[in-house]
Amino acid sequence: MNHQGKLIVLEGIDGAGTTTQIERYAEHLRLANRTVHVTRQPSPGPIGTMLRQALGGRVAVGSEHHSEIMALLFAADRLDHLAREVDPWLREGAVVLCDRYDLSSIAYQTATAPAELLARVDFEGWVRSLNRFARRPDLTVVVDVTPELAEGRRASRAGKPDIYEYSDLQSRLAALYREAERLCPGDAIVHVDGDPSLDEVSARIRGILDPMVLGVR
Repeated sequence: MNHQGKLIVLEGIDGAGTTTQIERYAEHLRLANRTVHVTRQPSPGPIGTMLRQALGGRVAVGSEHHSEIMALLFAADRLDHLAREVDPWLREGAVVLCDRYDLSSIAYQTATAPAELLARVDFEGWVRSLNRFARRPDLTVVVDVTPELAEGRRASRAGKPDIYEYSDLQSRLAALYREAERLCPGDAIVHVDGDPSLDEVSARIRGILDPMVLGVR
């Protein structure tokens, strides 16, 4: 059967469970014999690798303009990721499941920008404009979780937290994600409550996505 490629993005704060839910939905599609490709941003490419090092504190990014620099790097990585990996899979008719996209950039860089910068410029609009050449997702699923639940999940992870994984910031991010439609006007966005069990959240995501990617209800 010929299929049209679909770009599906899952978004949420750290600990929302987007990575787990993407893997679960990918397996669901494989069982239905639907071609699927799982990816993420920052990407595995050269710019994305540098970003992951910065997020892990292994590469220093200028503190004076940290939010602006990170926004520029994320936008560059996004276009590189699309060209190298996402678009080729979409041309083959695959469902591409991407863990984070430019909604993350707008939310995270706005939440970490200095107050004086936010007072001077439309920072959200600037970050959005950096990503104007990035194709729009066919659908973005925002997994909304309470910051307290997400914090508990992050605490159970092995390894050092990244530079964004602290409670006050995550609470601000949760509020921004609830305004996803404002941050990415015109995008197709749905919200899923991520607080119930993994199985319940997976079932809700299947109910949203299956009609689009499998043509079943």
